[in-house]
Amino acid sequence: MKKSIKDTVRDGIIDTVTELGYRIWDITYAKIGADYHLEITIDSDSGIEISDCEKVHRAIDPILDEIDP
Repeated sequence: MKKSIKDTVRDGIIDTVTELGYRIWDITYAKIGADYHLEITIDSDSGIEISDCEKVHRAIDPILDEIDP
């Protein structure tokens, strides 16, 4: 059985996100207009600021490029 894109993404990034001190709150992959959009929502006990989003983005971007969901 083929994994869903959400499961593939979660499996690929969960260790990195956790090591940075965050948890994955949600992953959505949906068609918006003509394009598909991947949205990853993170959380932490101390809340999330834009710098946290940037840190996670920089860490997971190469992983997402590699797994190419």
